[in-house]
Amino acid sequence: MVIEIMKWNVYGKIGVVSALVIGGTIAGTSVFAKEKISQAEIEKFEMMANVDALMRRQKASFAGFEEFKKTIYKEPWEYGVYIVNGDTPISTDIELLDYFNGEIKADWKSTKFGVQLDSRIDKLTADAPDGYIVAWDNAKKRNLTYCVSTTFGSLHDSVVDAVKEATGAWEKASDVKFIYRPEFDSACTNQTYSVVFDVRPVDVNREYLARAFFPRYNRLQRSVLIDKSSFDLEPGNLTLTGILRHEFGHVLSFRHEHTRPEAGACFEDDRHIPLGDYDPFSVMHYPQCNGLGDWSLDLTKKDKKGAACIYGPGPETDAETSCS
Repeated sequence: MVIEIMKWNVYGKIGVVSALVIGGTIAGTSVFAKEKISQAEIEKFEMMANVDALMRRQKASFAGFEEFKKTIYKEPWEYGVYIVNGDTPISTDIELLDYFNGEIKADWKSTKFGVQLDSRIDKLTADAPDGYIVAWDNAKKRNLTYCVSTTFGSLHDSVVDAVKEATGAWEKASDVKFIYRPEFDSACTNQTYSVVFDVRPVDVNREYLARAFFPRYNRLQRSVLIDKSSFDLEPGNLTLTGILRHEFGHVLSFRHEHTRPEAGACFEDDRHIPLGDYDPFSVMHYPQCNGLGDWSLDLTKKDKKGAACIYGPGPETDAETSCS
């Protein structure tokens, strides 16, 4: 067992996309290749992890917001954000307090022996903080301009290629268009207002492999940040392009698929609207959260249908696609 590389924060959610998969694979390599573990032992460990998660959530709820805030990673630069759920940014203390009250304290009160007792709809999953989907409008969705910082150095061209491939997957699935503006690369920051968003390198010591943003965020917060650890991945299915396919799902307003109750792990919050049936293979589903994907993080048919539901069909989706 390599349990030590699992990263649980105080409220009991796995904190890094590259963390251990329980009973599955890490980047295509069997977790238990060197040590045979029975299914009963795996289930026992999962049960213990769930109980531990609830105890941590209860502890956070009882300790209060200020103590909870100390446990949440915040990017250490100007306009840096809090990171929850592995790669989800929260921009202000007020939003973090709202998250704490609405998703930590309230979620603990609605939980009994690890089973959610609320009435969330069991049905790709869209960001809907106020009960309605926040997505790019018809004008902006085909003009999603970006720059790629030259501070990537010798890795710059490979990042440009990975971004183009990742965004291209979403362009094939839906009526969106990402437009690369290389003339802004030499001064590509979150204050480059000539583009919708920037792509920049960071060193956050593996707090995340990469993180993005939702359409509702303001320009200062609209960055796709790639940690240096994404360039030093173990051989296998997990690649920078796959990581970015997942992150650009967030850019288009899609939430983690494992926040649905069907996943049975890594629940995040109720502030989403389901687009079709639950998909354990989704590009937006962490494999370590009871997902069935192999870390390649490719778009599934359901992902493509969900994207087309919001933005209209692309070349690889049915023109008659509905949101049902």
